[in-house]
Amino acid sequence: MNRIARFALVGLLALLAAVALAQMPPAASARAATFQSVEEGAQIYASNCAACHQANGEGIAGAFPPLADNPRVADVAYVESVVREGLSGPIEVLGVSYDSTMPAVALSDDEVSAVVAYVTTFAGSEPSTPTTATTATSPSAEEPIAGDPDRGHDLFVGSASFANGGPACAACHAAGTVDGLGGPGLGPDLTVAFDRLGGEAGLTGWLANPPSPVMIPLFVDKSLADDEIADVVAYLGEARNAPPGSKVDLMTLIGLAGAAILFGGLAIASRGLRRTYVERLRSKP
Repeated sequence: MNRIARFALVGLLALLAAVALAQMPPAASARAATFQSVEEGAQIYASNCAACHQANGEGIAGAFPPLADNPRVADVAYVESVVREGLSGPIEVLGVSYDSTMPAVALSDDEVSAVVAYVTTFAGSEPSTPTTATTATSPSAEEPIAGDPDRGHDLFVGSASFANGGPACAACHAAGTVDGLGGPGLGPDLTVAFDRLGGEAGLTGWLANPPSPVMIPLFVDKSLADDEIADVVAYLGEARNAPPGSKVDLMTLIGLAGAAILFGGLAIASRGLRRTYVERLRSKP
């Protein structure tokens, strides 16, 4: 076969392939794209959602509502709005009331579409988690770890360090008797976090994979160890019953003191400026 014939054969095969692709049913292409999106969404779900809602979507009783068999999960627009904007209770799911808080999840548009495609598969029945996804589960889901509230207090205020180098909780939060003098109030007071997040199971799931947009970059590669989570949870469990601290913000005190010193110095300096040239001559011996 000469060169011209070979070129002609290659061109014919390419033309036939293009015609075959053009005639492929649109539904088949859509199914392939959907499958790929769901697979990606399963991985995003495992990394960002499973710690609270669990890998199989069953949720945590009294803390985080189930996604499996939840009719609202079939509503794509609703699920997307919850992922993008977050949701605060109280809400009722399958006859059970929940009063926890889910913050907005920091994801790109493509990631939101993928995780929504996966989450909506929970609406019918509990799906099996794809083997390609890395399952994220709460450390206490199978065998709870008994926490030490005293060590949890030390980890919270920073007198003991987290193994992976995460910042002390008191850098941003107050809790119980640990008030604003333990750090500025960047984050919310965690005195009621134990009850607000559904007790030991809910708070453990939250700390295992913090979904807060502020906490994600701080702990993305500095996750807490299981025993550290148990200790902090134990401390916060006791902190909810502790008498309130003074709740004085150290940064506010420093700011007020600095302002007083500044204005006092300006007042003293201005006394010298008010003397006229004649007064200064008269004051000379």
